[in-house]
Parts: sequence; structure tokens; C-alpha cells
Amino acid sequence: MAPRVFRAKTMTAALAAVEKALGNEALIVAVHPSTPKPAWQLWRHGEVEVVAMPSAVDSPAAESESSTPAAASKPNPDSPSSRLTPRTIPLRQPESSIGGTSESSSRQSTANEQLAGEPATDPPRPLLILLERLRAQGVDEGWLRNMVRSIRERSNPMALEDAALTRELVRQELHGNLRSDNGACLLQNRVIGIVGVSGSGKTGACAKIAAYGYKSLGKQVHWVSTDTLRAGAIAKAQAFTAPLGIPLHLAYSPEALASFLHWNSDSDVFLIDTPGCNPYRKDDLEALNVLFAEIPERHLLLVAPATGKESDLQDIYRAYAGLGIGGLVVTKLDETRSYGELFNFLRQSQLPVAFLIDGAPVYGDPHAGEISLLVNRLLDERFA
Repeated sequence: MAPRVFRAKTMTAALAAVEKALGNEALIVAVHPSTPKPAWQLWRHGEVEVVAMPSAVDSPAAESESSTPAAASKPNPDSPSSRLTPRTIPLRQPESSIGGTSESSSRQSTANEQLAGEPATDPPRPLLILLERLRAQGVDEGWLRNMVRSIRERSNPMALEDAALTRELVRQELHGNLRSDNGACLLQNRVIGIVGVSGSGKTGACAKIAAYGYKSLGKQVHWVSTDTLRAGAIAKAQAFTAPLGIPLHLAYSPEALASFLHWNSDSDVFLIDTPGCNPYRKDDLEALNVLFAEIPERHLLLVAPATGKESDLQDIYRAYAGLGIGGLVVTKLDETRSYGELFNFLRQSQLPVAFLIDGAPVYGDPHAGEISLLVNRLLDERFA
């Protein structure tokens, strides 16, 4: 029987189509991208093409031969079945040395750490390179082991020798562990509160979100500042809203905020910029809770700076969780080159990412729901 061509957006989907059509003993003839792209179109992802044909073990001659005692008792390691069965290729246990090891050999030993219950063999180099990169970023070691095991169990070993396909498999694992609101934040919510600690980039994020809603979505946006105790905060809000022509309102009390929202119900979006709140001070948290108590329809976004430690981000989220956090604004993406701890926090909290802020320009794109940008940074790629 002639070989057949199967195309899909991912390697996993293509192999699933092969198995459905030809069975799990099918012979993979070739694997490669089906739609080459120009070198400058880095953001585009073509399809994966798998060429396969039925295995010889499905033929009548093979069945009669395999029915003899000799053939049944002596497995053939070179058979198509043996070649096609996905191998679980674990990481080797690092070996210690009396005199110590160099930094490079230490990293190699850590990268080859053995997965529990599996034999130790060399991992495919493309997967090892990405594993080292993610480990250097600070991604949780236990999750990395599970990711490697998952990829090997569901992938043909030949695919893991291809750097592009391996990168796509790792990208899918990273992307699948993050949540996004898919840009629906400003489309589905009328009252949006921006909360977070001092210095996390709340007001700058509010400016980008306001500009995005006004310019890109055509929304009638009102900026409401409740940070009225600091003259510098009011001046900063005025500097952001004046060039855009967005109305700025000051709310000096929870009652004034609730009253203002009630009498201006015709506006599309209200962005409420709040003062910085110390997550370890109960008085600050209580004041914030009172501020939003009379606004049940509000949607609160917690600001999570990419420069923050995982433990601090977890503490901040636990402190603010009682307010009813609906999503995250990730800020300061341009102020770090290590995104592993941020990824760990996002994966564990499972809060949807509403916006990703990467600094200047002030009114630049806030990347609504584009978690692929964080995945690109984890894989050492720049924003498109």
C-alpha cells in the first residue's frame, strides 16, 4: 500500500490522525513542516506533515510467520513495532565527584537527572536544550519533569530529534498551563478596578489599558482615581489622561465612588486606579475592601510585576484573594530576563491574564490576553 500524507496544526494531532487511519503499528516514513515560512515571519506557525504507511506486521505473511513458537518467543528489536513505540527517555541521575565539578558539567548532570521509575538513557538534544533554558529561567523542577515525561510518552522519538517540532511541543505544554481571558476584559466588564502593591506599575498599566479601550476598541472610558492623598498621584493621573482626552474623576471616599458610578451609568468603561496596598497590613486591605463593597458589579485586576519573586507574588495574591480577584495584569516584562518564577505563579494560581505590559511607550499596546508573548520570553524569543 502506498504511503499516505497526514497534515495537522500540531505533531500530536497529526500522529493521532495516523493512528486512527492506519492503526498504532503504522510505519512513519517522514515528519516535517508542510508549509515553510519566510525567515522574517517568525510569528507564523505552519502545519506538520507526517508521511505514514501500514506496518508490515499487519500483512498475512507477517501474521503467519509470527504465529510460530520461535518468532513468538524472540522479539525483534528492529521490527517496525519496536521502532515506532514511543520511548520514555528519562533524565539521568547526576553523578557526584570527590573534587567537585565545573559549572557546565554540574548543569549537565542536573539536566540528566533521572525520572523516578524509568531507565536512564540520553535525552534528545533539542529537548535537553529547551529544558536547560527553562531551568535557567527558574521554572519549577517538578513541573519540568512532568512536562518532559508527558512529551516523551505521547511523541514519536523521531519527532524529538527535530528542533522545530520539539520547540512546538514544549510551547504547547507551556501555553496549556496558563490561562487568558482572550481579550474579553474591556468587552465584558463596565467597572474595572486596578489593585496591587506600591511600585508594581498600577497607574502606568491603567494608562495603557485606558488608551487601548479608547483608541482600539472605541470605548467611552472614564478614569477614576481613588489615590487622592498624594499630590504626585493626582498629577500623574492628569498627565496620562489629558493627552488622550479621557475624563479624570477623583473619588475621596467609598460613598463618593459608588455615587459617581451610579449617576454616570451611560459610560462604557470605568477604570478605577487605587492606591498601593501593603499585603501584610490588615488596615490597608480592609480599606480596599470597604472601597469596593458597594460595587458588586466590579471586576478586579491584580497587578503582578514580572520582576517579583514567586513567594512574594503568592503572598500578594493570598492577601487580595478575599476581594474577589477576576484576573491579572502582568507588568514590567521589559525589566527582567527571567520569567520562570512568574510562570510558576501563573500556573499555580490559574488566574486569567488580562493584559501584559512591557514598558514604554506609555500608550503602547497592553497585549490583551496574549499569553503567547510570555511563552516566547520563556523560550528566549522576543516580542513580535
